[in-house]
Amino acid sequence: MTTAAKLIEKGKLEGKLEGKIEGKIEGKIEGKIEGKIEGLKEAIEIGLELKYGDEGQRLFEQIKAVSLLEKLEAIKEAVKISKNMEEIEKLL
Repeated sequence: MTTAAKLIEKGKLEGKLEGKIEGKIEGKIEGKIEGKIEGLKEAIEIGLELKYGDEGQRLFEQIKAVSLLEKLEAIKEAVKISKNMEEIEKLL
C-alpha cells in the first residue's frame, strides 16, 4: 500500500470515529432534552390537577402537544403562580 493510500485510509478511519463520537454526543443531548420535556409535562399535569381538578386535566390535553422546552418551563411557572386557568391558556 502506498503512503498516499495509507493516509487516505487513516483519514477515513478518523472521520468515521469523529462521526460516531458526534453522533453519540448528539444522541445523549437529545435524550436529556426529551427526558426534561417529559418531566416538565408530568409536573405540569400534576400541578394542573391539584390546582384546577378536572378542568386542569382538560387543559393539559392541549399542553401535551407542546414540545418546546422553553414554553413548557414557562407553563410550569405559570401553573405555580396563576390565579386562573386563562393565565396559563394565554401561553399556548
